[in-house]
Amino acid sequence: MAKVNEADARWIVQEREDGANVHGWHWQEKDCLPWSKHRLKTLLEGLAIVEGESCMWIKIGKVESVTGEAYINTRKGKKIPGYEVEVKMTWVGEVREGGKADGEVISNADGGVHFPYIADENADEDPEIRITVSKEGPLYSKCRGIMVDKGRKMVLEKVNVWLKELHSGGPAQGGGGGAPDAPKPKPAASTPAAAAPAAPKAKKVNEEKGTRTLKMTEKFVCRAGDIYDVLTNQQRIMAFTKAPAEFEPAVGGKFSMFSGSVVGENVEMVPGEKLVQKWKFSNWGADKFSTVTITFKEPEPGNTIISLVQSGIPDEDEFGNHNVLDQTEHGWKNLIFGRIRQVFGYGV
Repeated sequence: MAKVNEADARWIVQEREDGANVHGWHWQEKDCLPWSKHRLKTLLEGLAIVEGESCMWIKIGKVESVTGEAYINTRKGKKIPGYEVEVKMTWVGEVREGGKADGEVISNADGGVHFPYIADENADEDPEIRITVSKEGPLYSKCRGIMVDKGRKMVLEKVNVWLKELHSGGPAQGGGGGAPDAPKPKPAASTPAAAAPAAPKAKKVNEEKGTRTLKMTEKFVCRAGDIYDVLTNQQRIMAFTKAPAEFEPAVGGKFSMFSGSVVGENVEMVPGEKLVQKWKFSNWGADKFSTVTITFKEPEPGNTIISLVQSGIPDEDEFGNHNVLDQTEHGWKNLIFGRIRQVFGYGV
């Protein structure tokens, strides 16, 4: 029992020497606007609204701006999100010859999608959405009508995904897909000499700097040269990704896909036989490139086997999400190889 006029030390809350905010007890605010910008770009850019309807393709182009504020306050372990943002993006529409995905573009139209005010104070209401066209004309009017009828709902669904993730903790809780359930602890400030008790810390450093390797084998009903051409031809890349892409078909040439979400550089190019690239998602960080090696085998004419080995995949992205390997595998399997089969008819 404590003496009169003396406090019991067991009940005194003191600042920790390491500065840790254990269990989020003290008030803490995290700026989530950078994460929100990236998340909305990932969710919306390239979003297909219609594909082939009346020979038309309409999709969301670029998320041009996300301004305002988005944050999460933590107090006594409770997370309190707050947001007040304005979002602007573009949409693009195309009419293609023959109603085919790889048909020549006959005419096009474009416009904008504008959320003037998305705020927590109006969380129980759908935010206002403005659909505009860049100029007047029959095709522009038709595309705008489709955006109002179908695009508005699809875009709002993606915005609601972001809001749900923000309410769940945003980047701290791995919003954006399957990250750890608890916030990633900050490494304690250290000096090179303070090494003795650092076995757990050394393991953490290894995990942060660690990489993984992905291996895949895919079969296609086509010549090896055909599938090689699809992966190295800018127009064909845009056809199956349904998003802006750039590709310089030369060793040392740069490339980007999915509106810049994937970027890299060609290291080795042997038509129909081998393709080696420096490759990364834009959210891995500036210097975190993996190495992709794709070999093409054609055991019999018209049947090609692709072997992919991707080494150097980081354990986590720049937002602390640990689902990088799964995200990469999903991208290759569904958004690249799967779509190539659908668009060009190379399915097994």
